[in-house]
Amino acid sequence: MSDEIFYPGEIYDQWKEAIDQSGLPTHDEKAIMQVVRYVQPPLSIKSLKNAVEVFGWDHDDLDLKGAIQNLSSNENIPFERPRKIGSLYPVFFAMTNPRFLGTAGDHKYSLGRQLINDWFSDLTTGLNTSRHNFYSHVLAVRHVLMAVIGADYQADKEAEKPDKFFYSAIRSDALYSQRRQLDRSYQIFTEIYQDELSPGELIRRSPGGRRGGAQKKREKTDDWHDVRVKKLASVSPPKRTRVSQPPDPDKNQKADELADTEATVLGFHPISTSTAADNAEENEQPVLQRKTSSALTPSDDRKIVQRWINSAATASLSTVNDLSRLTPEKVKESLAVSLKPIEYALAVLLLTTGMPVKRIITLETLSEDDVDIAAITKDHPIFFPETNELWYRLLDGPGANKSNKDKYCQWVILKLPDILATALSDPEPSQHDRPFRGVLGELNRKLKNNFRRHAGIIPTANRLRATSWLWRRPHARDDVAAEMLTGQFGLTLSAPAAYRSIPRTEVQHVFTHTIKSLGIIYTDTKPNSTEVKADSNSDGNTVGSAVAQPPCAFLPLFAELREAMGLPIDELAMWWSGQEFPRRSLIALYQYVAAYHLLAWQLSTGARPIGPESQNTFSGKWQWLHDKNSARGVESRVIPLLTDIKNALFKLQCWTDALLRQLRDEDITVEDRRTSDRNTPDWLEEKGRSRRLILRDMCWSDLQSLPLTTTKDLADNVARHSLASWLRERVSDAEVDALLGHASDGRSLSSVRAEATINHDGGLRRRLNNWLKLCGYKSLKWEKLPWHD
Repeated sequence: MSDEIFYPGEIYDQWKEAIDQSGLPTHDEKAIMQVVRYVQPPLSIKSLKNAVEVFGWDHDDLDLKGAIQNLSSNENIPFERPRKIGSLYPVFFAMTNPRFLGTAGDHKYSLGRQLINDWFSDLTTGLNTSRHNFYSHVLAVRHVLMAVIGADYQADKEAEKPDKFFYSAIRSDALYSQRRQLDRSYQIFTEIYQDELSPGELIRRSPGGRRGGAQKKREKTDDWHDVRVKKLASVSPPKRTRVSQPPDPDKNQKADELADTEATVLGFHPISTSTAADNAEENEQPVLQRKTSSALTPSDDRKIVQRWINSAATASLSTVNDLSRLTPEKVKESLAVSLKPIEYALAVLLLTTGMPVKRIITLETLSEDDVDIAAITKDHPIFFPETNELWYRLLDGPGANKSNKDKYCQWVILKLPDILATALSDPEPSQHDRPFRGVLGELNRKLKNNFRRHAGIIPTANRLRATSWLWRRPHARDDVAAEMLTGQFGLTLSAPAAYRSIPRTEVQHVFTHTIKSLGIIYTDTKPNSTEVKADSNSDGNTVGSAVAQPPCAFLPLFAELREAMGLPIDELAMWWSGQEFPRRSLIALYQYVAAYHLLAWQLSTGARPIGPESQNTFSGKWQWLHDKNSARGVESRVIPLLTDIKNALFKLQCWTDALLRQLRDEDITVEDRRTSDRNTPDWLEEKGRSRRLILRDMCWSDLQSLPLTTTKDLADNVARHSLASWLRERVSDAEVDALLGHASDGRSLSSVRAEATINHDGGLRRRLNNWLKLCGYKSLKWEKLPWHD
């Protein structure tokens, strides 16, 4: 039993037997056994001293120096600790090791030790428990506790109990990435917390009930159900008969196949391909046959049948996990195989970038002086030996700016360490400008020969690439930054990536730390490229969106709008009754005021530019927004409404009503074309030579039409791109996606099945208010505007 994991009761019995033989006083015996029950130390004097110290951190200090000195003379209690403490005494190891919960002074460490004691001190052993499961459950709970403590999560005032504190912490949005990394440990922690699993339990209980006899299932009280069960039990089953004649093939179809009108309409009917009906599988591949002959080709038939296949019910769901991913140990062993430098470079680049194998093997070695990046149309990665830089284009996500202001926004630039750059710079003569030509087959062959007799799946280039995400993601701020190294984002992340402008230093940080996590020393002796620095139109310091701007870029626009209001205000102030009404001055003033507030609203919401089909409604602290109606989808969402923006738009509406009354008094006709679909600013304009004015809903294009210098090159999506790029560094991915209407992580906060409370966005509101201030937005002094009530 010395090499087996000790249950808490066994540790307690060992100490009880040893103390009984020592003749300690009753109060000392009770105090020591209280410490043993709390910390579960192994039977040794040194372990007991450590346990008493830890117990004193969470309870009143116990003066047990004399008792421990008396126990030291007991020959049955050794002084030194036994071997394999971490494996045989998991609770004691978790509580006393400084790397885990063995730290004094921090309240969260104390809560963690109390939770370990509450869950793992009393354990009912039997046939339904396992020592290995007890160890793995302690380990899983310890992983969750350290993730919460390491994330510096602040406890709520209501969360007094340790289990409630850690449960609410690990389920919070702030620990979303940790929860994904600890998926298995999080599942065990949650089941223990919800009493669906007992520590050390051998058989997992289902959420609907309990197994193992720990607690009896609640008995049914449905009288009708009992009567029905008794009646069915009293009826004898029908007599079985053997069918000697084979069934008719036309009658061998299942009921769901006979009722499949979709295939009938297409002119097909399902047939059975199994010769032995008793051995046929229910989920075998369906085969369709035409009822009448046709001149269509088999390719045409397959396209027609695809509609039937897409509408068929399925018995399985596709998984988002890649089953080809390798364990960390297998990855380290793969890199330790005797490989050529160029083969080693290919394996490392697959692990660190996650670039598709078919693309990375097309890597070219070029000279920086002989190539113009803007003129390159191929998607091959490019390596520049002069600077040790690897360049490759993003295949989706961010698009190039129409003005070509930043021609490098779609290019990822990575500074390679010397060990990889040397391998790429000195290929074999047959490879010349394509260093990876023929390397893929050699790499796969050597990995297969080396791991052929090992347990588990055999590493390959594709499996190394599939494992890359597990090494890259821990070093990235968000999923977009981690996936950017692959050169493509896919359907899930292409939309979020299109709006984000990410510093190149951040992308290099992910790559560098992934290299280091693989145990590779990162050294760089080459200067950076001068190509990006030489571009006069861009500093080239970011990759991704070419539209996004820092908040200071909007300061001149807000300032110019406020300055432009001055001239029409002065002209309206000099007008008095009897003179011709200054219509154009009023129109100009109203347009500047409306544009000022529409710009502020767009910057505070990150909404798509308002167009003719846009809709929005304000309600309290929230606003409903419908800003997408395209062939790819229709989208609406509920997002925060800032108090300053709400009050400003309300005052703008009151001022609009006052202007309409003044215009009626001056016998000026105003055609009201406003709809009830929006609460955003209106737009006043004069059409043709008539004296009629038109008041309608304002669009983003109206702001761009103003005769201002700062709106000349203003991109349509500049507010949305800029807010997304600024906000990603300050709030979680889920909050950014929920605000912008992206379904990747935004579902956890804004979908119908979201678990977040409706008042969870206090931090996001503070960030948005700070963003507006940095952009230069200030509330207007409405008392200076004419006809303001």
